[in-house]
Amino acid sequence: MAEAVVSLVVQKLGDFLIQEAEFLYGVRGQVKWIQDELRGIQCFLKDADNKRKGNDERAKNWVRDVRDVACDAEDVVETFVLKIERRRRRRGFGGLVIRYALIFGELIACYKIGLDISEIKSRILDISDRRARYGIANIGESGGAGGSHADESVQARRRILPHVDDSDTVGFEDDRKAIVEQLLDPRNTRLCVISIVGMGGQGKTTLAKKVYNTGEIKRSFEKYAWISVSQDYSGTKIFKNIMRKIMGISEEELDRMEEDDLKEKLHEFLKDKRYLIVMDDIWSTEVWKKIVPAFPDAKIGSRIIFTSRLIDVAKSADPDSPPYELRFLDGQESWELFLRKVFPNQDVKTSCPENLEMLGRELVKRCGGLPLALVVLGGMLSKKDKNPVVWSKVKKSLKWEADKDGKQCLDVLALSYEDLPYDLKSCFLYLGCFPEDSEIRASKLIRLWTAEGFIPARERETLEETAADYLEELVQRCVVQVVERRSDGGVKTFRVHDLLRELCISEAKEARFADVYSTEDQTTSSASRRVALFHCSADHVLESLNSSSQFLRTLVGFNWHASTGPVDLRLHSLKLLRVIDLEGASLQELPEEIKSIIHLRYLGLRRTRVSDIPPSIGDLCYLQTLDVRRTPVRSLPDAFWKIRSLRHVFFSRACAIPIPRKICAAKNLQTLKEVRGGSWIEKQLPQLTNLQNLTILDVSDLDEMMLFNSLKNLSSLVSLALRGTLIPTDIIPALSGHEHLHALRLSGPMSKRPQLPNSNEFPQNLTKLTLQGSNLEVDPMATLEKLQNLRVLRLRFGAYAGKEMICSAGGFLQLQWLHLQGLRALENWRVEEGAMPGLIHLSIVDCNALKMLPQGLRYVTTLKELELVFMPATFRDRVRENGGEDWVAINHVSSIIIK
Repeated sequence: MAEAVVSLVVQKLGDFLIQEAEFLYGVRGQVKWIQDELRGIQCFLKDADNKRKGNDERAKNWVRDVRDVACDAEDVVETFVLKIERRRRRRGFGGLVIRYALIFGELIACYKIGLDISEIKSRILDISDRRARYGIANIGESGGAGGSHADESVQARRRILPHVDDSDTVGFEDDRKAIVEQLLDPRNTRLCVISIVGMGGQGKTTLAKKVYNTGEIKRSFEKYAWISVSQDYSGTKIFKNIMRKIMGISEEELDRMEEDDLKEKLHEFLKDKRYLIVMDDIWSTEVWKKIVPAFPDAKIGSRIIFTSRLIDVAKSADPDSPPYELRFLDGQESWELFLRKVFPNQDVKTSCPENLEMLGRELVKRCGGLPLALVVLGGMLSKKDKNPVVWSKVKKSLKWEADKDGKQCLDVLALSYEDLPYDLKSCFLYLGCFPEDSEIRASKLIRLWTAEGFIPARERETLEETAADYLEELVQRCVVQVVERRSDGGVKTFRVHDLLRELCISEAKEARFADVYSTEDQTTSSASRRVALFHCSADHVLESLNSSSQFLRTLVGFNWHASTGPVDLRLHSLKLLRVIDLEGASLQELPEEIKSIIHLRYLGLRRTRVSDIPPSIGDLCYLQTLDVRRTPVRSLPDAFWKIRSLRHVFFSRACAIPIPRKICAAKNLQTLKEVRGGSWIEKQLPQLTNLQNLTILDVSDLDEMMLFNSLKNLSSLVSLALRGTLIPTDIIPALSGHEHLHALRLSGPMSKRPQLPNSNEFPQNLTKLTLQGSNLEVDPMATLEKLQNLRVLRLRFGAYAGKEMICSAGGFLQLQWLHLQGLRALENWRVEEGAMPGLIHLSIVDCNALKMLPQGLRYVTTLKELELVFMPATFRDRVRENGGEDWVAINHVSSIIIK
C-alpha cells in the first residue's frame, strides 16, 4: 500500500504546483524537488514491499519511513497554503499597520516552511542512502503505473492456502449440470471457451474440478488436461504442461524446444482430435492472446474451460459464450458446508447439538455465503470443544485477521488486492469507510473519490467518467458485487463482501490510510489520514480527533448522535479536511470555523437537521460537492454560487431551492438537483454547458420558451427531470438532438396536445423514461414501443387517462423494466406475441379498473419478477396459482409478489 500512498502524494504535489503557484512562490523549486524524489523512490517500493512481506525488518522500516515522509510533505505544503490564504483574507481589514503585520507574518510562514522542507529533504536523502545499503532494487515498475503481477510472496502463500474439497462441496450441483450441458451440446461443434468467474474463495476451481471429474466428460473427449496458470505464467510453461499431460513427451525433449516450436507441435497434435483443456486461474487477457493459436478448431466440439477473477478476461476469450458468474451460497447451503467441516464424517442433519445451532448459524451468516470462509471457520471449530462457551468466544472475537486460519482466508482475498494498480488500491481501501452490509451508491462514491484526489485527469474525460471506469474495473475484478445497474448499463449500487471489507480496514489501518470506528470502540484518536465513524457519540469523538488528528483529511460519519441535545460540530484543529460527510447526524448548524477549512472539497449533510448555510461558505474556494438532501435548508447565500469549482449540488425535493440570477461563475457544474424554475433559466442555465444531471421543479408555462432556448446549449445532458403545473409537450422534440441524454422524467400535465410526439422526435439514445400526471388521452405505447434503446419505462399517477392500452408485436425490443402505477382509468391491456421479448420485471400498482392480466404475458418468457400491489380482490383472485384464470399467463414467472 505504501506505493499507492506515495503515488497519491506525488499527484497531489503536482496539483498544488499547478493550482497554488501563487501561494508557493518562495518554495516552488523545493516542492518540485520533493515531488521528483518521491517519484523516483516509487520505483523501488515494489521490491521493498516484497522484502517486507518476507519478514525483512529493515525493509519494513524503510517502507514505513517512505510512507511517513510522503505524508509529512503533503502536510507541510497544505498547511503553508492554508496559512497564507488565511492571512490574505485578513489583509483587507484593518489599518496600514495591521496590513504590514500580516505581510511580515507571510514572510515568517515562508521561512518556517523552508525549514520544514529542508528537514524533509534530509529525511529523503537518508531514505535513499539506506535503500542502497539494504539492497532494495528497481524491479521495473514505473512510478505512475500499478503492477500487473503479484509478487513472489503472494504466490508462495497461495500454494499453501486451503481449498474446498470436492467431497465437501455443496450448492454447485446445478452449476455443474449447466456447464456439463454446455460442454456436451451436440448442436455446437465449434471450439468454445467456457469461463467460470468469481471472487477469491468463491469456489471457481472447485466447480471446475467437479465438471472435469464428471465421468461423462472424460468419456466424451479424446484428450483432456488440467493446467494451473496463475499470475506468473509464461507461454512456454503452459505449452509444456499441456504437452506433457496429453502427448507424453519427455522433459528433456520439451526443454530443447522454443516457444514457437511448442505451439506449432501442440497445434499439429490437436488438429484432428476432440479435446478438453482446463486452465485454472487466468489473470490476464495476454495469456489467452499468447496461447490461443495453439488450439485448432476442427469443428468437432472441442472445449476449453478457464477460471478467473476478472470478467473482462473471460469475455475476451469467447464473446459468444457469456462468462459463468458464480453466486454465493444461500443460508441452507452455507449451513450444510459449515457442518461438514465442523463435524466431519457425520450426518449433517443430526450432527449439530441443539445448544449450538443458534450460535452456529450466527457464525455462518458472518461468512456471507463465501465457501472459503465457511471452510476456514468450520475447520477451526472442528479442533475446538463443542460447547456454547467456546463458540461464543469465537463469535465475539471473530476478526478474520486475528489467527492463522483467518489470516489464510484473508490471504486468498488479498491476491486480488495485491494485483490492483496503484490508483485502484486507494480507491479499493476507501470502501472500508462505508458501513458493513451497506448498499453503496456508485454516484456518491465517485464524488468522494474525486474529492479525495484519487482520480487522475484524462484527456477528453471528466474526473467522474474516469472514476466510473475505475469502479467498473473493480467490478470486473470481482472485488465488489453489483446490486443494481442503471438503465444505461453503469453501476448504480453495489456491495462489498464482509471479508473484503475487513481486508480494506486491515490494510488501510496498517498503511495509515484510514481508521474505522464503531459504537464498540473506546477511543477514536487516529494517526491515519481518514476516519470513518458508525453510530458513535459525537461528544468524545470530536474532542479526541481535535486533540490528536490535526492532519486529518477525511471525516466520515453515519448516524452520529450526542449524549445530550444536537451534535456540536467542533472543527477548530481539523483545518486540512478535504471531505466532511455526516449523513444522518443529529446536527443542527455548521460551525463558524467551516470557512477556514479552505481545502474542503466535499460537504455532505444529508439527513441532518441543518437549516441554514452561512454566507461564509463562499470562502470554500475548492468546494466540489454540497449535499443537503432531506434537510430543512431552503435557500443558499449568493456567495455560494460564486465558487468556481462546484461540480455537484443536491437539494431536498420537498423544498426546492430558488436560484439567484447570477450563478454562471459555477461553470463546472455537472449536477444540479431539485431547484426551482424562474428567470434564471433564461440567462444563467445556457451558460452551464457542463451540466449532465438537472432537475427543475415548479416549472410553469412561463418557463416554456426559456427552457427551449436554454436546453439547446446543454449538449452534455445525461439526465433531465422536470416537474410543474404544466409540462410543455414540445420539450421532447427540443431534446431530440441530445445524443447523451439517457434518462428523462416529466411530472405534470402535458400542454397543447393530449398525446406524445412521434417516436423519431424523442432523444434516440433514451434508455429510461418516467411520465407522471401527463393526462395523455392517446395510448402512449404506440409511440414508446418504437424507442429502440428504451430499457426502463414508468407510467405513474395519471400519466395515461385512456381505458385501453396495447403493446404490439415487435415493440419494446430492449425493455427490461415496466412499472404501471395509478392508471385509474385503464381497463384493458393487451400484449401481443413478440412484444417486450426481454422484459424482466413488471409491476402494476393501484390500477384498480384493470380487469385482467394480458394473456400475452405467457409469451414473455424472460419475465422473472411480477409485482401486484393495491389491486382489487377480484384481480388478485385471477392470478392465484390454484384456479386463477390468469395463472396460465404467468406460471413461468419465478417471483410473484401480491400485496
